[in-house]
Amino acid sequence: MSSSTPAFPPELEREIFETIAYHYPEMIANLLLVSRRTYEWIDRMQYTTVTSYETQWTCQAKHLVRAIQSNSKPASFFHCHVRRVFLTATPITDIGQILSACGGIQNLMLAFQKLSESVISGIAGLKPRRLGLSWESLPKDANPHMPVFAFLTHFHMLSHLSAPKSTVRLSSFLAQLPVLTHFAAFCNPDRGDFAVAARDILTACKALRVFVLNPIYWRKNSEFSESLPSMDDVRFVYLYLGFGNCHLWNGWISQTRGGIDFWARADAFVAKKGRGEIQPASRCWIEPPDCVPEFDPL
Repeated sequence: MSSSTPAFPPELEREIFETIAYHYPEMIANLLLVSRRTYEWIDRMQYTTVTSYETQWTCQAKHLVRAIQSNSKPASFFHCHVRRVFLTATPITDIGQILSACGGIQNLMLAFQKLSESVISGIAGLKPRRLGLSWESLPKDANPHMPVFAFLTHFHMLSHLSAPKSTVRLSSFLAQLPVLTHFAAFCNPDRGDFAVAARDILTACKALRVFVLNPIYWRKNSEFSESLPSMDDVRFVYLYLGFGNCHLWNGWISQTRGGIDFWARADAFVAKKGRGEIQPASRCWIEPPDCVPEFDPL
C-alpha cells in the first residue's frame, strides 16, 4: 500500500483556497499562514476592495497605506490588485498615496464635498469604469476627453442637481463623455428647479441609458409626482438611498460581491418600463408590486 499523503492538483487546491477567501474574508489572515503557495495565492485578494472603514469584506485604507509605505511589495502589486476604492474621512495624504500606487482602480468613490488639487491630479491618472465624486471637485476647465473619462460608464455625482443655470456646463460635459451610460445625482425634493435641470440632461445625453435622482430625504410618491408633471422619460428613476444614504454604502459593498446596489435596481426598473410592465407608464419610482430586486442586506 502506498503511504503517500493524498493531494489535490495545484489548480484545484488554489481554487479551493481562493473560494474560501472570497466567501469568508475573515479567514484570510489564517489562510496566509498555511504555506508559501497559499500566501502567494491569497495575499492579493485582501487588497482588492478598499474602504475608509474596516469591514469584513474590505481592506481598511490605513492598512493599505501602511503596506504601500513598507515597500515590501513591488510597485506593480497594488497597481494590479487594488480594483475598488470607497474613501471618506480619510487624510488627504493617504488618498494621494492610494491613487498614486493603485493605478488599476476600476470603481472609485470619493465621498467628499470638495477635493484638493493634488487628489484631482491623482484621479487624472486613473481609468475607472465607475466614479463617484462631487461636481465641485472637478476643475472648471475639466476636459471630458481626458483619459480618466475614456472608459467611464457610471458616474455618480455626489452633489445636488439644482438651478438650470448651474447645469448648462454639466449637461454639455456629460454629453461629451464617450461611453457614459449611467448618471446619478442628489436633489432636494422641496426645490422643483431640479426637474428642469434633469430634463436638460436627458435631452442633451442621448446615449444615456439610466438617469437616477437620489432625494436627500423621502417624500410621499404623490407629493413627488406633483413636482414632476412631465418627467416621463423611460430612463429616469427617482430612488431614495435611505437615511444617511445607508443604501449607497451597503449597496456599493454588496455590488463588489455580486450583489444588488442602486444601479442594479435602477437598471431593472428601467428595463421593466421599457417592456411596458410599469403602470402608470409615467411613474418614475419603484413600488413593491414592481418586483424589482431589493438592496442586499449586509
